[in-house]
Amino acid sequence: MPMNTAPRLRKGLRDSCLGGATPLPEVFSLARRGGFEGVELTLPADGRFSLRATQAERQELRRLAADGPPILCLNAGLPWQYSASSLDAETRAEGQALVRGSIDLAADLEVDTLLYIPGVVTDDQPFTQVWDAARAATEALLPQAEQAGVTLAVENVWNALILSPRDMLEFVDGFASPNLRVYFDVGNVMQFGRPQHWIEALGAERIARVHVKDFTLTPGGWLGFTQLLHGDVDWPVVMQTLRRVGYRGWITPEVSPSSAAPEAWVAELSAAMDTIIGYYDG
Repeated sequence: MPMNTAPRLRKGLRDSCLGGATPLPEVFSLARRGGFEGVELTLPADGRFSLRATQAERQELRRLAADGPPILCLNAGLPWQYSASSLDAETRAEGQALVRGSIDLAADLEVDTLLYIPGVVTDDQPFTQVWDAARAATEALLPQAEQAGVTLAVENVWNALILSPRDMLEFVDGFASPNLRVYFDVGNVMQFGRPQHWIEALGAERIARVHVKDFTLTPGGWLGFTQLLHGDVDWPVVMQTLRRVGYRGWITPEVSPSSAAPEAWVAELSAAMDTIIGYYDG
């Protein structure tokens, strides 16, 4: 019988969908019971199960992942608090140290991808300087990622730095490294673009991971983010575009926690993801 070579998506669960108070073992258990195939972890800088995890904690993380589901991605440092390209030298040093620690942890846990935010533009961190600093930081960090076999996946977040597919192409392609790719977030582009256009421009070869969230164009702003299938994302078009360019791999919701009981919320989220993935398979 011939092997089925059709593209396939794998359904992941981001731990933040459950809120920060959910113990990590329970995150894995809920994901498994909800039919998710992997877990994305957003670890803090310090404390139990952090980016500076002890050997005992790393062993526990390996055990949780071995029992399933596996860890599909970790965050690279804490970019909103300690940007690796901050114009403040002390903050920048801490940011780069956290990313380096994340690379080491990912390699140790056999996690091949980190969500990477290379810089954040603010009132006192101007665009041009942050762009240059983000390129310099990435140039400094990328050799370690390459040596470790870990991909830094640049996410299109609301950091006022990468606002169009052309920006992303310029940033990522400028390094010509297979270990610098894209973590594409569907909902994050809705305020100023269309996700299918990004997908077409980036192509499957650049997209390492996909986040899904929904967005209501009115009223817009932060209040525009809403639960899956409740916004204005044209999911059939988005998912068929992913299929057409040949993307296969992880697709993970990034949505706000619910006040519902955890089991019920995970079941609701899993059902919404199944509907979205169905547009890809249909």
